[in-house]
Amino acid sequence: MQYDIASKVILSHCRKAVLQELCGLRVKDAELIEVRPQETASLRRSDFVLKALFEDGTEKMVLLELITAWKKYLPLRTLETRCRHLLEEGLEIVTIMIELRRCYGVKDYYHDNEVDFRYKVVKLYEMEAKEVLRKGIKCLYPFVPLMKGGSELVEEAERELYEGEESRAYKADMLTGMTIMAGLVSEEMALKLLQRRRDIMIESAAYELIGQERYEAGMQQGLQQGLQQGLQQGLQQGLQQGLLLEAQEMLVNALEERFEIVPRAIVRKIKGIEDREVIKSLFRIALRSNSLEEFESKLERAIK
Repeated sequence: MQYDIASKVILSHCRKAVLQELCGLRVKDAELIEVRPQETASLRRSDFVLKALFEDGTEKMVLLELITAWKKYLPLRTLETRCRHLLEEGLEIVTIMIELRRCYGVKDYYHDNEVDFRYKVVKLYEMEAKEVLRKGIKCLYPFVPLMKGGSELVEEAERELYEGEESRAYKADMLTGMTIMAGLVSEEMALKLLQRRRDIMIESAAYELIGQERYEAGMQQGLQQGLQQGLQQGLQQGLQQGLLLEAQEMLVNALEERFEIVPRAIVRKIKGIEDREVIKSLFRIALRSNSLEEFESKLERAIK
């Protein structure tokens, strides 16, 4: 997902601030551990592993999982990643899930007959955006749209980033990250950010998230107008597709939470719906349905 890669771009600049200000860890420094090629089949891009030096002199691994939707067995996949790094690094590991937006059914533990796995959940949407701006922690500004009161402060945060004295590459990454994160809240907000700051965002290392193919087509044509239009169209399409996929995933997760096992046939039908408003209405139906059969009957009517 584009939000995952955008998060990595932000973390490349803001490791210490994320661990200190968002996660409440007292660290002196941290480095992002790159995923090894042989691990890519089982690791998700929403996993970020950092090696951190704490203020008390100890060195620990920090496993961050950024989530926009909850899956019942997400903790098990996170535990898999934790075990792998525990075996490879031999260091104590702190596991933290950062909830980028309110997710249905989030838990801060996993328990079965043999496993008791507990971790910290950070609810980003409950954090005050005004405090981040008051402290002037610019590398956290991309998360402002997701924070409490953030919608009203996005333009202020954007302006401070754009007019700041930091390098142009830094500002490009931060503004691109902010635009993509804003897409989790409002497509309109994200597109307004792009329209105002696309002159610098195109220089970000994350430009591929918002339409690399269109960007390259614009370069081949040699037309700046085509380049900018391609970038904007790419982001708009990416945001729309991302929001649709998130809505589909949230609906499937809600059904799993209520009825445990969801037949693949139902999942395929949900994945085939391309209207986000239909998905949203089905989500409400899922919460009210007394059985999967009742939901499936209403699903059939909705997609005809």
